[in-house]
Amino acid sequence: MKQSHYSVAFDRPDGIWLWCLHCERCYKAGEYREIDGLRYCPYPDCDGTTVMDGWTWGNILRHHPEYPKEPEREKVYPLYSDTGKEDKSERPKRHKK
Repeated sequence: MKQSHYSVAFDRPDGIWLWCLHCERCYKAGEYREIDGLRYCPYPDCDGTTVMDGWTWGNILRHHPEYPKEPEREKVYPLYSDTGKEDKSERPKRHKK
């Protein structure tokens, strides 16, 4: 599979799992919403960017070995303490781009 220049530059091959710092949900590298030339988290209710806020799932697993090796879409995986927010329906509304 040919990788985009973006994927190669940021060492995030298309298809690997990324975790968003803003919404704490996972998506595959190469998935994004483009707004005014910027790449945002693919979840429409999130304002995180893929460059600054998309962390590799492997990095998250180093801090949370109890998380599954293959994350679920839509599921919230807190980086720090569990906030009790199990899914996106319970997350606070974020500014939409």
